[in-house]
Amino acid sequence: MRDTELYKNLLGISSPWSVESVTMDVEKQRVDVTVSHPPSLLFACPECGTESPVFDHAEERVWRHLDSCQFFTYL
Repeated sequence: MRDTELYKNLLGISSPWSVESVTMDVEKQRVDVTVSHPPSLLFACPECGTESPVFDHAEERVWRHLDSCQFFTYL
């Protein structure tokens, strides 16, 4: 099992989202997991439910997740 597949299962990531990459820094005891979606994906409007493409994206953000063994895990 690849590291991306492992974290997909551990985090419960499902389509249309996917785990793009997993990077481990042993010295910092840190794992960084990059999650993404296809660029052509349509999202539903929270008010009316109409599906539309996304034109503007916010800056990339980082969230702390539960640790992976002794490693800090960030999404």
